Amino acid sequence: MRRILAHEFAHGNLLPSERALQDTYGVSRTVVREALKLLAARGIVSTGSGQGAVVSTNLTAPAIDALALAFHRANARLEDLLNTRLLIEPPVAALAAQHATPLQIRALHDLAAEMAALANVTPPVRAATYSYDNNARFHTLLAQASQNPVLETLIELIVGMIWRQQNTVDAQQPPERHLQTAEQHARIVRAIEAHDPAAASQAMADHLESTRRGLAAGPTSLHSLINTLYSTD
Repeated sequence: MRRILAHEFAHGNLLPSERALQDTYGVSRTVVREALKLLAARGIVSTGSGQGAVVSTNLTAPAIDALALAFHRANARLEDLLNTRLLIEPPVAALAAQHATPLQIRALHDLAAEMAALANVTPPVRAATYSYDNNARFHTLLAQASQNPVLETLIELIVGMIWRQQNTVDAQQPPERHLQTAEQHARIVRAIEAHDPAAASQAMADHLESTRRGLAAGPTSLHSLINTLYSTD
């Protein structure tokens, strides 16, 4: 795990063979296999590909699962997650307005444009799936543009949970809802591009308030998310 965290093995790459690991660490095959099982249980590697152990490309997925269960036990609701976003994301947008690179701003522009283009795509459920994916990517990239890796990880976790819930439960929203979200994202990007922290913060707050209003018409518990995580279908 230390070698993976030190980027000696990149995400998506194969680990050395079991024989090579035995020789490197001077341990038995049983010890190597138990170690790989522990890494797989933590979501650090995947061992189901039939090609050996592969370093995971998404290290936040296990944390999302754990948080979903913890929030479910605490009777948290989607509104609670949104309130948390309102505390965090407007300041994140302000930081992005100060620190975003030209490449990050261009990528944010592209994601907002893709969401606008998807608003009229058919079938609508397929369009909604890609729209929610772009939405999650947008907020994660914006947090990355703040140049604070802790904020980036927190937003990735929270938005990842909401994405799973919304993409599963509420994928039937009308095209105009996705177009509205794209326009709100475009406003955020314009403020970031203008290096205006106050405008970026306000645009993000307005976007999240709009999201809150849309949420009021749909399911607000995390039960469907828990069912999705542990579905046997």
